Amino acid sequence: MELNGAFSNPFDNHKPLLRRLSNLRRQLLCQAAEHPQRPRSAPPKVSPVLQTITLVLQQSRRPMRATEIHVAAELLAGESLRWTSVKAALAAGTAAKPQRFRRVRYGVYETG
Repeated sequence: MELNGAFSNPFDNHKPLLRRLSNLRRQLLCQAAEHPQRPRSAPPKVSPVLQTITLVLQQSRRPMRATEIHVAAELLAGESLRWTSVKAALAAGTAAKPQRFRRVRYGVYETG
């Protein structure tokens, strides 16, 4: 038995799946037309981590380790701050032109 051309059309095997997908799309479009949803309000303003870290470093007047900056920023903000947000803000502050922060050595920063 020869299989010439048996696999030439890759969509033959997927026709039932494509029909179901097309029907689902049509149903969803009808539902959206009958019951339109209102846009959600904007999420609350994100904590100004960058400004908080800037204040911490300005008030310290000495280079600080990133962990110290994190603790001091939480105290100043009066709420917990994500460690990843603090690290991202420190990285953004060193990459900014002009620099907000200067990396003194690994994990230690001061105002730029």
